[in-house]
Amino acid sequence: MRCADNHLSNNQTGFTLIEVLIAICVLTIGILSANVMQITAISGNSTANRITESTSWASDRVESVLGLDYNDSALNDGDGDGDAGLTDTVPGADGNLTSPDGNYAIYWNVSVDSPFIGVKTINVIITTQEKGTTKSVTMTYIKADSV
Repeated sequence: MRCADNHLSNNQTGFTLIEVLIAICVLTIGILSANVMQITAISGNSTANRITESTSWASDRVESVLGLDYNDSALNDGDGDGDAGLTDTVPGADGNLTSPDGNYAIYWNVSVDSPFIGVKTINVIITTQEKGTTKSVTMTYIKADSV
C-alpha cells in the first residue's frame, strides 16, 4: 500500500538483497559439501577396485599353485629359507610373475614340512604401487601331500 507521499509502507513483504545473498551462500556451501563427499566416494571406490583386483590375482595364482602336484618343482623352497622366507619378494621369492596389465607383481614363497611334516605352506603376495607407496595383499595356504 502506498502512502500519500509516494513511499512504500513499512509492512511490505518480499526478500531483501542481503537475504538473497545469504541464501545463495548457504546453497553454495551445501553444493560444495556434496562435491567433497562425491570425491571421497570416488577415492574409496578406487581403493576398493585395487583391493578387488589384487585379491583376484592372488586367488588365481593360489588356484594355479594348489592345482600342481605336491612334488612339482614350482612348489619347492628354491632358496631353502623355510618359514623365514614366506614374506620374501624379489629377489628372495620362490616364484614371481607380473600381471598382464603390468600393474601387479605376484610373488609366492614355499616352506616345506611346515607347520608339520608332509605339508607345504604357500604364501602368495600381490604388490602394486599406489600414490608412491607399495600396497600388498597376502594369502597363505597349506598343501598336503595326498598319498
